[in-house]
Amino acid sequence: MNAAVEKRHIMQTIDWSRFDLEGWLYQFGAWMFSASGTCGKSINPIAVAMDNAVKAQKYKKLTKAQQQQIIVDYLAGDFEPPKAKRSRITCQINDNEARAVQRLILDIQGQSEILDDWMEAIICRYFYGNSWAEMVTNERSQMDARMDVKCGLAALHSRYGFISY
Repeated sequence: MNAAVEKRHIMQTIDWSRFDLEGWLYQFGAWMFSASGTCGKSINPIAVAMDNAVKAQKYKKLTKAQQQQIIVDYLAGDFEPPKAKRSRITCQINDNEARAVQRLILDIQGQSEILDDWMEAIICRYFYGNSWAEMVTNERSQMDARMDVKCGLAALHSRYGFISY
């Protein structure tokens, strides 16, 4: 009950007219890297939690052999974690606004595999600043990445019509 009240409260206290939907997503990406440690890794607790959730979700989709290969590579020292890129966008949101933007994504995740793929594309594009070419995987072409982002934006806008798009 308390979490539901807090979620509703934080979503209602934000002035959503400050940015359009993509602007809010880009701002969250800039906010994630606004507090970095000495090695360039985010020390922002919400950003770290979001990273861990994305990693756990990707890990669940791997086959047993792929999971074992990741462990072997890590133990052998061949595993190189992805490097975070800094955005050219200046962070203009505070912690509460960032929590509200994070809430937009978290509320949709876990409802279906397709929505999860779309939200993963949104996270890769806006939060981590990946280019279209960097979003290409074995399962996703560059055109698929573009379509996933468009579908994810449409899903977010249809659910949260009060944010301009």
